[in-house]
Amino acid sequence: MFADFRWSIWRLMEDPSSSFASKIFSFVSIGFIFLSVIGLILGSMPEFQEDNSQADSYHLIYQRRPKSESTNSKFDNEGTNNNLTNFIYKPTDSPNKALIFLEYICITWFTFEYIARFIVSPRKYKFVMSPMNLIDFATIIPFYIELVLSEFGINAENLKNLTGEVNFARKTQSWIGAMLVIRVLRVLRMARVFKLARYSQGLQIFGNTLRASMTELSMLSMFLVTGTVFFSTIMYFLEKDEPNTDFYSIPAACWWCITTVTTVGYGDTFPITTAGKSVATAASICGIIILAFPISMIVEKFASAQQQALVEEQIKQTQMAAVANDYLLKRFPTRRKACKDPLVVMKNQEDEGV
Repeated sequence: MFADFRWSIWRLMEDPSSSFASKIFSFVSIGFIFLSVIGLILGSMPEFQEDNSQADSYHLIYQRRPKSESTNSKFDNEGTNNNLTNFIYKPTDSPNKALIFLEYICITWFTFEYIARFIVSPRKYKFVMSPMNLIDFATIIPFYIELVLSEFGINAENLKNLTGEVNFARKTQSWIGAMLVIRVLRVLRMARVFKLARYSQGLQIFGNTLRASMTELSMLSMFLVTGTVFFSTIMYFLEKDEPNTDFYSIPAACWWCITTVTTVGYGDTFPITTAGKSVATAASICGIIILAFPISMIVEKFASAQQQALVEEQIKQTQMAAVANDYLLKRFPTRRKACKDPLVVMKNQEDEGV
């Protein structure tokens, strides 16, 4: 009896197409994922901090302004500079209580969902090592680690309060490791976006395509590395002696080459000499050729995986119809002749209102 109940719960949580209740459960889970991501995004905005009085100042600091304006800025006095130094630690570390409450609700749901899936899973080790479940674990564990660290007085707020003290450098040495851990854990929260792959067939096909395209991706990486090093080296020797050049080293030239070969072209770094411009033209043309071949292979595999998914879905529907046919044969043995085609039988039963 318990085994049947556990299997029903497992189907409810793992197969959104198994029943109406499973669809409702999947919609609720998707809703919590979106809420948590929205809360995380809003928490990065100064306007949604517990102390948002300096939100306007924060935007003025980081927006691009001419130097002539910055010299007349109201932040030039020493007292304000000290406040701004302290403020640098504060932009995204103290979201308001509404966002914290939303985070608690979402974490509670994610924790319940993960534990429930683990309890009803038929194979515990396979469940834990599954990529999707590893993502689920990575989205909830940062919250609890931060909670434990805060119990020992290690949190971002205490680090900010150390600013301006005489022995700041000495006192913060013991905090650096813990704060780096907190920063990394907060970045892991963004992995919640990948939880949507559990409920999206398109994302699952995309992930399967990437796994099947490791050879093509390796070839693409090799092409990009080779082309980047080649054109960066040439550009460095052509441009390094020019005044105010941006190509002061080969690694600096690599940034220009990556944006050029991948056809992004930020425009923050560009050649000055005629020879350099000729090399830039050749690099952009080669970039198109380098990207074309591997990407076309990956697209072909994506189309093949999508077609295979459609076939598997049709097979699944046929199997479900066969199960329904067996049920109808047992319940209505007098209609055995009409039960040749499961799909026809189900359609006839719907028409007759049985």
